[in-house]
Parts: sequence; C-alpha cells; structure tokens
Amino acid sequence: MIIFSFYIIIALLSLSVQAVLFKGIKPDIVLILVFFYSLRYGRMKGLAYGAVAGLLVDFSSGFILGPNMMSKIFIGYLIPSIRQKMFQWNIIINTLIIIVLCIIDMFLVYICLETFADISFANRRIETLIIPVIYTTGISILVYPFLKPEKEGDLFLEARRGI
Repeated sequence: MIIFSFYIIIALLSLSVQAVLFKGIKPDIVLILVFFYSLRYGRMKGLAYGAVAGLLVDFSSGFILGPNMMSKIFIGYLIPSIRQKMFQWNIIINTLIIIVLCIIDMFLVYICLETFADISFANRRIETLIIPVIYTTGISILVYPFLKPEKEGDLFLEARRGI
C-alpha cells in the first residue's frame, strides 16, 4: 500500500509538472507511470493504479469523468499480458510498446469524448496526434533506467508462486 500511495503522489506531481512546463500539447506522464507500475506489480495492481491515476487525470481536466480512467485501466490490464509473452524486455521493446499504447490511449479517450461529450476530433491537425506520442516516448526513454522491470521481474515471480 505504501508503494501504491507513493505512485499516486508521483502521478499528482507529474500532473502538476505537466501543467506548469507544457502549454497546449502535453506528454502523458501518467500513462508512463501506469505502464511501469503494471510491469512491476502485475495485472490487478496495475488495473487498480490505472483506475486511480486515470481518475486523477479526469479530475484535473475538469471536463468529463471516465475517458482517461478507462484508457489507463486498459493499459494497466494489458501490459502484464504483453510482458508474459515476451522472452526478453529491453528499452527498444519498451519504447515500441509505449508508442503503441500512447496511440491506443489517445484513440480510446477521443472515442469516449466524441461519444459522450459531442466533441469532434475529425478536423484536428495531425501534429496534435503525433507530438504527444513523441513527448511521451521521449520521457519514457529518460525514465526507463529508473523504473525498468528487473531481469526476473516481480510479475514472473508472482506467476511462479501462484500469487
């Protein structure tokens, strides 16, 4: 519970840093946190952290609750499955998966907003889709040495013990 609370505090701090440092198009630092938390602590804990972190993002946006929470839950649930199927985990695989997940995350949020809030994203410029992916990927490469999973990650140890 202490680690979970620590990651929640980091998510709040990252939302504050995003608001101060980036104007307009922003990286999704919370997505990176959900990604690495799920890698380290497994599917159920990743799902719970994704729900809370996504809710924090929705609260900070001040608009509609749910789109970011849903997309972060999806990421928290999906990452351990991908990790189990990979023989080796390195920065290249990590970066490629972050790129794909960032696109999926944006797609899910856009679908929810377009469906439930009647906000159309059809006439958006392509830069508004590409630049956040580049920002998020760059930040994930920078934090990889600090948050990377261990060689025999906690996820595999849990699977062996049957936890």
